[in-house]
Amino acid sequence: MITPTFKVDQDEHSVIICINTPYVRAQDVDLHVQGSEFRFFLRPYFLRLNFPGNLVEDDASSATYDPSAGQFTVKVSKETKGEHFPDLDLLTKLLARRGEPAAATTGSSSADQPKKPLIEVVGETNNADFQEAIDYNWELPQELPAEELLMSNASYGFNNHYSGYFKHVRETANEINDLSDPEKSSAESRRRERIEAEDEKFDEDHYAMDYITQKELEHLLKFKTLWSKELRRIQKNAKEASNPLIQEVSTSADNLDLSSLSIIDHKESLIKFSEKEQTMMRQLPNKEFLLSNQKSTYLGLVDLMFAYSYNHRIFEGENSVESIWCIGKLSATLSYLEQFTTLKDVMIACFRRALAYPLYRNFALCEKVLQDVYVLFKLGKRAILKALLEMKDVFDHHDVYYVYSKIYIDDYCIWIQHASDHVIRTLAHELHHFTVSKDDIGWDLEELETIAREMEQQQQQDE
Repeated sequence: MITPTFKVDQDEHSVIICINTPYVRAQDVDLHVQGSEFRFFLRPYFLRLNFPGNLVEDDASSATYDPSAGQFTVKVSKETKGEHFPDLDLLTKLLARRGEPAAATTGSSSADQPKKPLIEVVGETNNADFQEAIDYNWELPQELPAEELLMSNASYGFNNHYSGYFKHVRETANEINDLSDPEKSSAESRRRERIEAEDEKFDEDHYAMDYITQKELEHLLKFKTLWSKELRRIQKNAKEASNPLIQEVSTSADNLDLSSLSIIDHKESLIKFSEKEQTMMRQLPNKEFLLSNQKSTYLGLVDLMFAYSYNHRIFEGENSVESIWCIGKLSATLSYLEQFTTLKDVMIACFRRALAYPLYRNFALCEKVLQDVYVLFKLGKRAILKALLEMKDVFDHHDVYYVYSKIYIDDYCIWIQHASDHVIRTLAHELHHFTVSKDDIGWDLEELETIAREMEQQQQQDE
């Protein structure tokens, strides 16, 4: 069966599902509604959606077919009139089957399927999520489980579910991977290798030159990202509107209820999903995960968003031929299969790699990118998902680096649609107030800047 392309909208009383089914006989369609489940069958198409609330077939429900467009428009009434159904634009989430494990793949190699069975654990957002967000301490280190390396390969990737993808890494042109032997590495050995390589790669002259020529980077520091424009738009709406969906009077960034605002201004949003992104979401497999370490998963997402945001800023919102290397190299999650236990560890790793590898190695630029990451998390999982889908598109089309989509980005795209909004908000709050000092980096940056200033002054005097 073929899953047709579709989109979903809603009004106060019903949901509207537009389904593209060209070249069919409309009279053969079979529609079924039960509770929160909607099913559409018209050979060779089959669509099953699970909504956040219950639906009911009544006299107000209807289905029409436009033969010229090859499109069904199905309108189904909500059981509770006036109820708002969240996340109708997260198509992978709508396609997920409730209470059923993801289908196992047979006949695949070990590199093509997860190391452990994926378990579907779905729970609606409730007070437990809020308590979970409160309980997170992003600075409290946790012990990563020890790995047995004598008889089995290393585990890595999203939720440590993958192995075997780097058996022949030395035979490929993989310039992102820096591990000597990924398949025989542990979390501790990866971190040790990463820190040693960063120390060796750091170039004092390069850093000093970028410091004294920072004026040449002003256009990058002043660049307004799409995400900052969206946050400013929401802040402006919050200040002007008197709609009760805004739960707090304050218009500071930390007090904005972005999930509520998105209900009333969705059509004005600058971060709506394009047709291409919707297609990508529909093509993602329907699975959810029982996470072995939720905190590490969120921290890995911060690392990915820093690498993405650096690339987004230096190329001023566009991708280039260097983007895939830039994102992959700056992300310790991708280049070293790193697992983090504290937010401080993440940010220090991000700053160190941004000061050791790319063309622009400037501390002020790193601080600006950190602000960009905060804005992404403040905007919530839709903005993060849009960034992940952009990364996925870049990695999917590379004949070597597509592997990082398989073991990380695809699963992050699926998982983020079910991630806790409350935890993301607490992490955004932490990022907003987080600072990285130059002493944290471990490379005597203050001393290098002092020497660079003195040499610049001396050069000016000589001239």
